[in-house]
Amino acid sequence: MNKKIALSTVLLFSTLSVFAAGSATDFFKTNPDTSIKLPANQLYPRGQLFPFTFYSTGGGTENKRGDLLSQAQKDADQKQIIEGGVTMIGPQYEINDSVVADARKYKVKAVYTIYPKIDGEEVNREYLKKLEKEGKALDVEKLRQSVVEIVKRESVNSEIGWWNIIPEELRFWRKNDMLQLKTVSDAIRDTDPLKRPMFMYEPGHRNAKSLAQTAIYQNVCGKGMYMNYSNFKDSRIYCRWSIEQEVEGIKESGNKNSIPIAIPEMFSQPPENELHLIDRWVHHDVYAALIAGAKGVAVFSASKRPNFSAREQYLKAYLQICRELLGPLNLGHIFLFGEPRNDISLKITNGPATLSFLCKNAGMKEPVEFSSVSIFNAAYKNERYLFLASSANVPVSAEISGFPAGKCVIENVFNKKQIDSKISPLKLVFEPFEVKCIKLKQK
Repeated sequence: MNKKIALSTVLLFSTLSVFAAGSATDFFKTNPDTSIKLPANQLYPRGQLFPFTFYSTGGGTENKRGDLLSQAQKDADQKQIIEGGVTMIGPQYEINDSVVADARKYKVKAVYTIYPKIDGEEVNREYLKKLEKEGKALDVEKLRQSVVEIVKRESVNSEIGWWNIIPEELRFWRKNDMLQLKTVSDAIRDTDPLKRPMFMYEPGHRNAKSLAQTAIYQNVCGKGMYMNYSNFKDSRIYCRWSIEQEVEGIKESGNKNSIPIAIPEMFSQPPENELHLIDRWVHHDVYAALIAGAKGVAVFSASKRPNFSAREQYLKAYLQICRELLGPLNLGHIFLFGEPRNDISLKITNGPATLSFLCKNAGMKEPVEFSSVSIFNAAYKNERYLFLASSANVPVSAEISGFPAGKCVIENVFNKKQIDSKISPLKLVFEPFEVKCIKLKQK
């Protein structure tokens, strides 16, 4: 069986260094920072803030998902997450009614979920199924009126950063589902004076062709990328595939006002002997998604739930990444506004050079090959950042070339240790699912 090759990964195997005639000054020179034209207190893409949120912040109990915590417990949960540096809270589901007040209290943005009604009945998945069963058409006029009323009432709240459309996972092959999505999207766009982004959660198996059908009505494209839940625990290339589907789906839709985001997993309890892998899993999944092109993170979910004792361990790992992206390192800004460059070469010298991926639920008939290590090479403020993620579940060795050896200072961003810059190629060893961030600056 012939295996298709993912074009975006083939480029990584070039061993030719394009850094030869140019000077170190040319290598590090960057263009003016485009982010200064955007407000610092607004979410990307309308502003400079990197979107990082958790679904159901302060929601659920250990007895039952969807139950309400006491006010004191809710406050404690939200405070812990807010202090981790998130820029948003939500979607909030059962506590959506308080999301604006909570966002105002903690000085973050809110993802506000719109629950439209027709003749007093919520237009949810069951409602649409009932219409389909009875052979009835969706009353788009009443639906639009309901959405307009909600958006008019809530749009005065500057805390709202994004609108969330439900029901989720609307099916592009169902007429009423697409009428629902289009009607709600049009009503929000026509009514919100600030034209804030809107999105709807997409299921994890959706491919680019499927996402293109719904992305046209959204400003944010996000589908679940739940490695463990989807039985890709040891094939975490799934998250890179997921973001590539979003990027390509947006492109195919023709919607130039939409961004891809990562929706990683925080709800599956691992076996006791795998708990030590949580931090490595979380870092890999988020950074591999960002390297692939994601422009925000919405973790599903912060809700407490039964039989999930690993929640705190997962939460700690995600909040650590949040601090890396939005704290003093400000790595999120680089993913949003850094200048992509292609002058660094990556060569795998030991371990698997490629990884095979197949998702039959997405309609794939043949596996796709990805490079085992992905890279984002970004120039930012006259420095160079290399983000690298190994998606292999075994150790991998690699070599980096194309930088001005001996004319720069190289630092491992995560541990602050300097690396000998005189040696080229730079030799790297990755543990399973390891992420590295390397900064180069001119001497």
